[in-house]
Amino acid sequence: MNQQLPLFPLATVLFPGATLNLHIFEERYRTMISQCLEQNRPFGVVYLRSGDEVGEERPASRLAETANIGTVAEISANVRLDDGRYLLTATGLRRFSIRRILQRVPYIIAAVVDLPEEGGPQVDAAAHALRTVYGRYWQAISVASGTPIEVEDLSTEPEAMGYQLAERLQVPDELKQRWLETELSARLRDLASELLDELSILPPAPGLSNLN
Repeated sequence: MNQQLPLFPLATVLFPGATLNLHIFEERYRTMISQCLEQNRPFGVVYLRSGDEVGEERPASRLAETANIGTVAEISANVRLDDGRYLLTATGLRRFSIRRILQRVPYIIAAVVDLPEEGGPQVDAAAHALRTVYGRYWQAISVASGTPIEVEDLSTEPEAMGYQLAERLQVPDELKQRWLETELSARLRDLASELLDELSILPPAPGLSNLN
């Protein structure tokens, strides 16, 4: 779906299904959030590759070089402070791609298009492989620590599973942005590869090999 979306550049990656707590204090973004709330509209979170998240009242394009693919964010909770600042929680909904910039001052508004996720046998196979590696990984963690570990269940939906793990893994934001941009089957395979890399340095669980 094509739409116009105000953009908030951040030095972090928001995945669909994840939440983000924000402190909105710069005037132009206070205005943006106020309008989003009044119109019951979302905004877009885009990863900041270089520049400052906030700064002087200059065009946002001069402050930030952003990724072209981001996540539509819905404001799920907010508090407006007496001085006009906002504390809010935003929830990621879906991916989008920037088609063109419509406005740069006081904040960026872009024409964007939603990016649907793929499906099919490749996705199902990659999801099954990732789930298997995930189980082996936590078995090895339990062996290494010498204590039972209660493992969080993965979603049964491949798309949600991928975003769930991508959000949780402690990796650089550039890698997380790459996962956001890739097709679902490739994302699931990359996540499995990341877990296998970590698994390779752990003692093997009884009866299991750490080899891929």
